[in-house]
Amino acid sequence: MSTWQVYNVGLLGNTLAQNLYLAQYIKHLPGNKVVFIELTSYMVNYPETFKTAVEYLELPDFPNSYYKFLEKPLPPSKNYGFLDDFEKAFWNTMIQNQNAIKGIVFQEDYNGYDEIGFSPTNRNDIVTQESFLSQEDLLAFASCPLDVNISGKVNQVLKTQKQNEFKVVFLLPITCNDKAEFEVKVPVFNKIPKEAKWEYEEQFLRNMTNSKYLENKNHLNNQGAYVYSQGLLKYIKSNEASW
Repeated sequence: MSTWQVYNVGLLGNTLAQNLYLAQYIKHLPGNKVVFIELTSYMVNYPETFKTAVEYLELPDFPNSYYKFLEKPLPPSKNYGFLDDFEKAFWNTMIQNQNAIKGIVFQEDYNGYDEIGFSPTNRNDIVTQESFLSQEDLLAFASCPLDVNISGKVNQVLKTQKQNEFKVVFLLPITCNDKAEFEVKVPVFNKIPKEAKWEYEEQFLRNMTNSKYLENKNHLNNQGAYVYSQGLLKYIKSNEASW
């Protein structure tokens, strides 16, 4: 992809709500942008990594602009003083201890706790294939009720697209912790116009369904990421002329 600059804007703990908001920021950056957004769960409350990233990017009027985008009232500010500082210190210590253990157990491919970006691993601790999305899942969950709030927010972002400036492509998660997660995601995905989503081919889903591609039940390892990325590259190459 010599003509592309690729950025991973995935943040630890982000959900669809935060990613849709970030897409609005990316829209205003110079150049031709194509943003790929995974239909993860939708949660208004955001993780600390999201707040840190937004501050780094200097997005204006945060968090007011975030809650305005979601059409939600700004929650009351929390100020717990010493208890709040104590809680932060406690969790930071827990994370450091967790990193130390992981560094000992997974010496070959673990380089510490990365809050932002992709942390590659060759680990494979799972033998099940049940967490993978299948063609049967797409059919089984197609008739579930549509979440009009999530669908509305997706459409809101789609309406801001502009030829040769800003394009959005949605895609379904390839794995899940529980198949019930697809009850919301599949109906929303089905309502998205065909030109604004990557629809997995049945053969691609079959190729992905292999336990050796899993780091854990809900995350791909290096092998799985490579196979998935090859499918994504094929999709991009077949559509980029119209973007």
